[in-house]
Amino acid sequence: MTEPTFNIGSFPVGGSRTFVIAEVGNNHNGNIELARQLVDASIAAGVDCVKFQIRNRAALYRSAPGEEGSEDLGVEYIQDLLNKVELTLDEHRDVREYCRERGILYICTPWDEPSVDVLADFDVPAIKLASADLTNIYLIRKAASLGKPLILSTGMSFEHEIVRAIDLVETLSVPFALLHCNSAYPAPESDINLGYIKRLKELHPFVGYSGHERGIAISIAAVALGATIIERHISLDRTMEGPDHAASLEPAEFKAMVEGIRQVEEALPWTGPGRFASQGELLNRENLAKSVIAKRPISVGETITEDALRVASPGQGLPPYRLPDLLGKIAHRDIRRGDFLYESDLVASAQRKRTYAFPVLWGVPVRYHDFRNYQDWVDPDLYEFHLSYRDLALKPANYLTQVDCRRLVVHAPELFENSELLDMTADDASYRQRSIDNLKRVVEATEEIRRFFPRADSALIVANIGGFSMDAPFPLSHRATLYDRFQQAYQAIDFGSTELTPQNMAPFPWHFGGQRHQNIFMMPDELASKAREFGLRLCLDLSHLQMTCHHFQLDFRAAVAKLMPVSAHLHVADALGVNGEGVVIGTGEVAWPETWKQVCAYPNVSFIPEVWQGHKDHGAGFWHALEFLTKLS
Repeated sequence: MTEPTFNIGSFPVGGSRTFVIAEVGNNHNGNIELARQLVDASIAAGVDCVKFQIRNRAALYRSAPGEEGSEDLGVEYIQDLLNKVELTLDEHRDVREYCRERGILYICTPWDEPSVDVLADFDVPAIKLASADLTNIYLIRKAASLGKPLILSTGMSFEHEIVRAIDLVETLSVPFALLHCNSAYPAPESDINLGYIKRLKELHPFVGYSGHERGIAISIAAVALGATIIERHISLDRTMEGPDHAASLEPAEFKAMVEGIRQVEEALPWTGPGRFASQGELLNRENLAKSVIAKRPISVGETITEDALRVASPGQGLPPYRLPDLLGKIAHRDIRRGDFLYESDLVASAQRKRTYAFPVLWGVPVRYHDFRNYQDWVDPDLYEFHLSYRDLALKPANYLTQVDCRRLVVHAPELFENSELLDMTADDASYRQRSIDNLKRVVEATEEIRRFFPRADSALIVANIGGFSMDAPFPLSHRATLYDRFQQAYQAIDFGSTELTPQNMAPFPWHFGGQRHQNIFMMPDELASKAREFGLRLCLDLSHLQMTCHHFQLDFRAAVAKLMPVSAHLHVADALGVNGEGVVIGTGEVAWPETWKQVCAYPNVSFIPEVWQGHKDHGAGFWHALEFLTKLS
């Protein structure tokens, strides 16, 4: 269900992205140049809005009866500070114009009714009222008269006063938000009562947090509790004189808070119902979880009994809780000791020969050890061998027989000895050289495999050629260097009768069950341009492309149109969002009827169904995908 929102400027408040306000307040210390620097620092920190405060001192403060100095000491102190740190009205206009020039939203807190009239000429997108004015029904009405959204802090107040303020503003025909707040500078953690955000959300749908504590952890936690606005004071130096500096964040700290908030926003969404394993978890589940396996050989026709089964890693067959479901079933295949048991073993049907026909060349992914099984199951136009680095030490002749396939495709290992990924662009020159040497080994293996494919028109090597980074993308300016390194590495390899077809990558590729950032061989325009520049054809992975288009808000079908002319081979799979790679075809975001029509317009390309764990249960995922595509052809 979509959450309600209202706009401040063009920003939807109340949605999935937190509205972050840098409160300059009086931390400019009355210096217009310092005010501009604080605006610049706020922008650099990644905030959405910069906020100032404006006062008409004559309207704001009483003329105390009695002798000079008869106000309480705290009030005298505040008034003395304000004498030093306020900007003039012209300087406020200057700051407002500077924010406009810098492209950052500007809002302001008026402390009195004449200051509201001043802001009417500033064309502010919202009015923020301080905690001190939550009980000031006259200032609230005056601020609402501008017709702008209101943000009201709730520090120093009691719940009945908050409820009274809500009831008032609801009659004034302006959208508004409440900020949970503790008005101590700085506020002790034990007094913040952050959980009250949940109570505020019961009272009003738009709730945020205005923090005065030390550090950033509590403000980030507020987002996790449902705050959709975060306001923190910013200072260039917390040791400066003034009431707010000590409770402020310096620029680097403010930037870290914004980054933390954005991380929490990524982590918060839950689509429900229930819990589902993420793509990274599924990768690790495959490697770390347990399955039902055969404890001893089970012959076709034999009744499966408990003594024939046991539980062991990895998690690629039926999970352990399905073991009782197998008991009493009749085996419809010969099951070797150590074989996984699958869903198909629960039903009485044997594997059958399958036939498919497409306007383009088609095939299935295989490993050496299951190649002969697939020969029994299908007669494809090609096989795509997915190699591990250990396979490079094996002799293909021990596993393969000659076939009449029209094409051979070999997928290079993604992981080599010592847990090294293939990266032909690595900063470390020795790492690049090892990647070159490893790809040469793949070329040698492909040449050996090709002996069993005498009719093949080509021997394509699919490789993820690198260009990834660990914690953040590289600067855009670094891409040219990465492509130069790739080209040099590519030219250092004699591919013989084989052909390198680099695979396009998704923005966040999975490595070792975790994610990294991809930097090259990802963007459609760049892919098409580099393929032509380097004289290469691509392996176009539709799942990776869909995730790229989703993340960068690109037109998927337009991207397919650009890349099909430079593609030799396709990995056909569906995708959801930026993490749902290779989901069951037809359950993701790819518009298949239109996309498949685009693919079939290129009869010389080939494809395999690249479905996540499609090989399990004797290729069940592959058969589903091929049958789905048959209906579209």
